Amino acid sequence: MSSAALPGFIATTRRPLPPPPAGVTRVVCGPAALDHWGLRAAPDPHPVLAVSRVVRRAGGGVSEGDVAELMRADPHALSRLLPPFGAVGADRSGVTMVADSLGFQHLFHSQTGRTRAGVLSSSALRAGGAASAPLDRTAVGVQSLLGWQLGQRTLFEGIRKLDPGAIARLGPDGVAVTSSRAPAASPIELDDAVHEAAALLRRSLDALLDDHPDAVLQLTGGMDSRLLLSAIPQRRRRGLRAMTLEVPGTGDVALARTISARYGIHHSVHGLADVAAVSPDQAWELCRADAVRLDGMADPVALAAQRIAERDFDQGVRISGLGGEIARGFYYLGPVRERTYTRKDAEQLASWRMFVNEAVEPGLLTEDFSTWAREAANRAVYEALRAGGDEWFRAADELYVAHRMQRWAGATDVAVSDQRVVINPMLDPGFLDIAARLRPQDKAGARFLGALQMELDPELGAMPLDGRPPPSAYAHPARWQPVLDAVRTGRKAARKALQRVRRGNRPPAGGSIMTAKVVAHWREHPGVLDPVRDMDFVRAEWVEGVLAGRVEPRPSSVALVTNLVVVSSLDRG
Repeated sequence: MSSAALPGFIATTRRPLPPPPAGVTRVVCGPAALDHWGLRAAPDPHPVLAVSRVVRRAGGGVSEGDVAELMRADPHALSRLLPPFGAVGADRSGVTMVADSLGFQHLFHSQTGRTRAGVLSSSALRAGGAASAPLDRTAVGVQSLLGWQLGQRTLFEGIRKLDPGAIARLGPDGVAVTSSRAPAASPIELDDAVHEAAALLRRSLDALLDDHPDAVLQLTGGMDSRLLLSAIPQRRRRGLRAMTLEVPGTGDVALARTISARYGIHHSVHGLADVAAVSPDQAWELCRADAVRLDGMADPVALAAQRIAERDFDQGVRISGLGGEIARGFYYLGPVRERTYTRKDAEQLASWRMFVNEAVEPGLLTEDFSTWAREAANRAVYEALRAGGDEWFRAADELYVAHRMQRWAGATDVAVSDQRVVINPMLDPGFLDIAARLRPQDKAGARFLGALQMELDPELGAMPLDGRPPPSAYAHPARWQPVLDAVRTGRKAARKALQRVRRGNRPPAGGSIMTAKVVAHWREHPGVLDPVRDMDFVRAEWVEGVLAGRVEPRPSSVALVTNLVVVSSLDRG
């Protein structure tokens, strides 16, 4: 097994099969063979395996026996476990896999009739190799602008990511996928949503600390991690462990230290300094390995920099505030009132909020492919919005939840599961249901989250956020409106001015240093880029310019090229 491989599985009907490599267990399931590695398996000739390290509900952990029983009796019930969750089960006639309701745990399958063999896997790279699938040019085009994928597309033709909450079955007739999307629930009033969400978070955090008393809260100067701290009773805060990653230009550390001192929290801080100590060869190997863990479909440069920065932190179980963006209208543009939208609105959203930070630089791709890719990406964004309905802001919410969360945040969350267990209480299906039922007007401007903060802990709600007013200001926007308007205007102007000065997109924390080191490795070992140089949509002049030192590429360009190198080196067969 590759040192970069995460614990996982692959099931296929392909024949003949070579003997399984060392460390891999093979289970014969009628027409299919299930190979798995690094997963806990009960002593059963046809086991049920949890693919994720998180196996719990808001009320606590779920046993291996319960997972196995549900997989055989009611696999759809497993989709309501806390994301990321995934499981695969073997039986005498085939293999079944199920994903969580958000699609946060990434599982992949072949499309019947599109590949020469049926495949289920926890890895798109392995699925693509087993199915001898060619590169999906539309996926490359979309990723060249977004940095990640939309919907269930992968970098391989005929290989799809499993839909959120869906079940895939591999049997004698190939792969069959059954979706079980719950019907939209009735709208909820703001006060009711606040009370229900507060109760859910309190129950979830209490159960989490009961199960994992040494869990570490990822504490920042923002609102989401403060909400989680607020859901923890004051009597349990003293001695709680917290960590903060020090990133230049933010006030996270100062605020986190103040909060920690007030409540007797054991607080650890580490910075990004270690990134500079990595050699070019090490930087390339780290980025290449993370491209494998990400299946080539997110930013390996940013992830490698994060891994280095986090080496000094204890790993174990982390409590993460991921998910708050879902409840504050992350993709909202314009005054929030019910309205329809057009293709032009979708293109404006894509340009303003989606392409601006992740797009590769002009000149990397051929002019024809670049033009076609932008059209393909804009079309994909519009189609994703249309799938979310006719109302603009609800469609924008669905775009964020059903696409960015699962394909960007989910990919990264799964990729670090070899290091630590990350528990995201605000990704609980109950919390997501509450957010989906709120009116956009109640989510906009963090009104709901501000009110939730004041319900959980008014004292913490009165403390300012990093560079922003306190959560109480968002809970009562009318009273604070001039201040909030000034803050929003100033932050937007600053972001746009900074990007004009940089003439490019915003690098991830530590990304510029890692990028320079990876490029140094390429210049010392130019043959690494031979597979990319041969791709007809990549400009050979750009590759030569990078190797000769005439071009200093963006982090986003280095990320895409690294992913393409990994995909091109795949063993298909």
